[in-house]
Amino acid sequence: MTFLLRPKWKGPILLAGIMGLFASNTSLAKQTAEKARTLHPISVVETLAIRRVSEPQISPDRTRVAYVVTQPIKEANRDHAVLYVADAAHAGSALTLAEGFHITTVRWSSDAKRIFFVREDESGRNIWEAPSSGGPARRLTDIQGELVHVAEFSLPVDPYEVSTDGTMLFYAVYDTAAARREFERKTLGGRLYEGEGYWRVVTPKFQSAPYQLWARNLQSGQVQKIWETHTFLPPGNMAPEFQVSHDGRKVALLYQTTEWHGHTLALLDVATQKPEIPVPDLGHSFSLKWSDDQQSLLFTSQGSVDPSQTTQPELRQYAYSLSGKNLKPVEGAAANSLSGADALSAEVEKQTSRFVHHCSFDSQKTLAACIEESPAQAPEVVEVPLKGGRVAGKPVALTHLNPELDSVEFGQISGLRWSEKGSEEGDADAGLVLPAGYVPGKRYPLLVMLYDMYDGKHFLAQGAEFNSYALQAFAGHGYAVLLVNVPAGAFVYKEGDYAAAKAAEADSMVLAVRKAVDLVVARGIADPKRMGIMGWSYGAFWTDYIMTHYPEWFQAAASGEGDNHNPALYWLGGNVYKRQEDNFFGGGPYGKYLERWKEVAPALNVERLRGPLLLETSTSILLAMEMREAILAQGGETELYYTDDEHVFQQPVNRFNSMTRHFDWFNFWLLGAEDAAPSKKAQYERWNSMRKRLGARKMPESAKRPGAQ
Repeated sequence: MTFLLRPKWKGPILLAGIMGLFASNTSLAKQTAEKARTLHPISVVETLAIRRVSEPQISPDRTRVAYVVTQPIKEANRDHAVLYVADAAHAGSALTLAEGFHITTVRWSSDAKRIFFVREDESGRNIWEAPSSGGPARRLTDIQGELVHVAEFSLPVDPYEVSTDGTMLFYAVYDTAAARREFERKTLGGRLYEGEGYWRVVTPKFQSAPYQLWARNLQSGQVQKIWETHTFLPPGNMAPEFQVSHDGRKVALLYQTTEWHGHTLALLDVATQKPEIPVPDLGHSFSLKWSDDQQSLLFTSQGSVDPSQTTQPELRQYAYSLSGKNLKPVEGAAANSLSGADALSAEVEKQTSRFVHHCSFDSQKTLAACIEESPAQAPEVVEVPLKGGRVAGKPVALTHLNPELDSVEFGQISGLRWSEKGSEEGDADAGLVLPAGYVPGKRYPLLVMLYDMYDGKHFLAQGAEFNSYALQAFAGHGYAVLLVNVPAGAFVYKEGDYAAAKAAEADSMVLAVRKAVDLVVARGIADPKRMGIMGWSYGAFWTDYIMTHYPEWFQAAASGEGDNHNPALYWLGGNVYKRQEDNFFGGGPYGKYLERWKEVAPALNVERLRGPLLLETSTSILLAMEMREAILAQGGETELYYTDDEHVFQQPVNRFNSMTRHFDWFNFWLLGAEDAAPSKKAQYERWNSMRKRLGARKMPESAKRPGAQ
């Protein structure tokens, strides 16, 4: 399960001056009036339909660029992805090579004649190749099990790699049939419980599955399994990583070997299929690759970790020298150079103040293909000219994928910074989205969204990849929106030090939210009598915590897919989450630690809850049931919606319904507005009844928080 993970995108931020944002001037008002004549606010329907671009891959000879465009199709309840190849010299028409539900991991052959990719369609997920000049695609695999993939919110892991000479295909598979057999074997006649998460007890869907590495000779068609290992999480979560050496003789492996994220670095001999294990005791580690000279293995890691340590080491760049047989952290410019395309992104930003990412290079590093975006600009494919591997000019757009957005008015976006360190990722403390057509001096309803959604770089029509918050639809409907990031140091404390844990992980976010809200209220933007808060994943805990501990702050709230620091997680989450809670509280919600749980756990403080709380969850978690029952038992008001989807909703219908539900919810509670659609009649009947009950409710003296504001 992954409802404790944080968003994958990171990086420093380019801030706009916040004082200028709030300055009242006639030119701003004039521009607003002119725009209003031609532009319209974005709707939830338009938000869902935005096309997303991925996999920009430039050909080795720099003449063409491949990329994938994906669009959700609500009517079919699935995504539609198209693989294109276009001229890298200038914008224009593109050649369609393949279509499917999803297309990922696009790679050129060394001679630029073929393109390899992973295609998901009705038959499943397989590796394909297609002539780069057009023609029928050919399936290269017939996967028995499940081709390794990662969820959208996890760190990317390549499921395959083609050898430099183009003769061998290495690919990774989960043996899901073995996992199913093991589940049936264990449950038949009774199963000894050993601290697994409840999802692994009730369904084979969430069982960890053996990870297998296979090699296929592309000339003879011969296929053989060359390595296998145990995994700790269900398929799609933190898969092992592999990287093939240039000569095809060795495969570097980085994989989890303990339940609490311990990792091992290994080197597999392809001929003998025997692994050498140079570093068996790594902490959390990822992003494995070979150095350019093939003499070192590079990755991000906590380094070698002693299991008895009570604090978690910071993540750093590491290099393992094959000749010296030693592991050393890499510092300064050398560490930046390990990031390759990320280093190019930083250089482009420094020279042009524009943000590009996911860059690929031609064989001579004279041209790069990247994705460019900004908070108010949808992602596009661009080329970046290089000289000697360095940036030699500004990015040039090759696509215009969402022409419909040209007629949309977005709310102006800027960063807020009040602390010296900023957020945990080094970004601003928060982002502020003004209402579309903002008029200085007018107060607007305010929504606070949690967490880590703003870095000043990524497109923000939706809150983030990991939630279904129609951010700009709210702005277009007259809301100001605050995107509060996780404060620096929020997860840094000694295991078992409850006071430090509470101050860092719970109260620091409370202070950040309060500071952000006070700023926009003081500047005359937000109406303090019409404020709501919403959070997904870990943001759900912070939302519930604030609503139950500071109930006067917000008039309505919504939380989804997270139930950290509530009692049910302690016994339903299994050993991993039990350890997480032990690290925070010192122990479980029993005996001498019970009072600590009563002090923090939202489910144990719902008697203070005053506003309505909307709950959403997938069937993979369902821990929100505890929160729902606690609220209703204490006379509060809530609704819980659940759907059979992933932690990050994947199905277009579920994403659309989640966006619409949140939109309707806050419009009802903060604006007193109802959608007249007949299909929503029952929804508003329920909500009006909830409002009447809340109006008649008398809060007991025990529910009042001493000193509450």
